[in-house]
Amino acid sequence: MILSVRHLTKTYQLRMGWGGKRQIIQALREVSINIQPGTCLGIVGASGAGKSTLGRLVLGLERPDAGEIWFQGEELGHLSLREWYRVRQNMQVVFQDSFSAVNPRLKAQDIISEPMRNYLNLTNSEVAQQVMHLLETVGLTASDANKYPHQFSGGQLQRVSIARAIALKPKLIVLDEPVASLDMSIQAQILDLLLQLKQQFSLSYLFITHDLTAVAYLADAIAVMQSGEIVESLDTVNLNQLSHPYSQQLIAAQLPSHPSDRKSFPSNLLPNSYEQSSISS
Repeated sequence: MILSVRHLTKTYQLRMGWGGKRQIIQALREVSINIQPGTCLGIVGASGAGKSTLGRLVLGLERPDAGEIWFQGEELGHLSLREWYRVRQNMQVVFQDSFSAVNPRLKAQDIISEPMRNYLNLTNSEVAQQVMHLLETVGLTASDANKYPHQFSGGQLQRVSIARAIALKPKLIVLDEPVASLDMSIQAQILDLLLQLKQQFSLSYLFITHDLTAVAYLADAIAVMQSGEIVESLDTVNLNQLSHPYSQQLIAAQLPSHPSDRKSFPSNLLPNSYEQSSISS
C-alpha cells in the first residue's frame, strides 16, 4: 500500500464577524482511503466536501485532529520538520491554479529545477539537462525554458507545474483539481499527459476533483465525499455502480457533451435548500 489514511478527522474554528462567537467547522469525519502503488484514486465531491483538506493533510501542510496517515509503511503523524523534508521527496503536488502555484519572477527552468537543487547533488549542467528532458516529457520545448509564467497559457504553465512535480520521480502525486481552470480541449490534453506519466513512471495519484468524467478517464478507484465524509467508494471506476443518493446527485449534475442530450434533474435528488423552479429556470 503506497498510502493508507485511517479515520482522519479535522475541525476548524471560525469567528463569525467582528467579536462574534466561534463556530466549529467539521472538515473531515473519520475519513479512510487506500491507494495501491501505481494506481489513481479519484476523490469526488462538491465544493466544501473536504477534498482539498484531505489533500493538505496527506501532504503534511496541516495536522489532523485524529487519525493516521501511512505512506510507504511509515506513519506520518509524529514526524518532525526534518523528517517531513525527507518524505516530501517522494510526495509531490499539482495545484488547480498554476499561476499562483509558481513564483512569477522565476523562469520555467528555475521553477522545474528547484526540487532538484533542494534534494539532488547535481552539477549545473546535469540540472540543465534534466530540465530539458522534463520539458520534452510534458510536451514543451527547450525554448520554453527561458520563459516566465506570464508568457505561458494556462495549459502550458500547468505542464510546467507537472514537470516540477515529477522532477524527483516521486511515488505519490496529489492532484488538486489540476484541470478545473482549463478549457475543455486543454483539460483533455492534460488528462492524457497525466495518464501517460502514470504509466511511464508507475506513479500513484490522489486525484481531487468535482468532475466525474475526468475521474472515469484517469482513476482506477473512486471515493465520493459529502460534508467531510466518504459516503461511497468503489475499487473500480464504473459510474453506473454508484448508488448513494449523493453520488446520483453528482451524476445528474454533470453537463452533457451536447445540449440536446440534457436531462432534467431528478426531483428526488434535489438538495433540501433548492426548489425545482430554481433549477429549471
